[in-house]
Amino acid sequence: MNEHRAVCPQCQRDVVFVKEGRSNRCPACGFTYQYSTPPPLPRSGKAASTVGEILGLIVKVVLIMAALVVVGVAVLFAGCALMLSQH
Repeated sequence: MNEHRAVCPQCQRDVVFVKEGRSNRCPACGFTYQYSTPPPLPRSGKAASTVGEILGLIVKVVLIMAALVVVGVAVLFAGCALMLSQH
């Protein structure tokens, strides 16, 4: 009882398909279908993902540095404005 049972799409019965080469046949109604090996999975190399991670990290660092420059310039202008308003 190690055989896999399946529902035949033609007769709608729960049967054990008979294997004949590269095809399977329903023993109840004779419906046949061919099967093939699945296509290979796309190769997602670790090198590609590592390069993507490094580029993402570099972009984050550049954005953080740009934000620090903007905040520094804002503090500089605020300090100059405060000093000029006191004199």
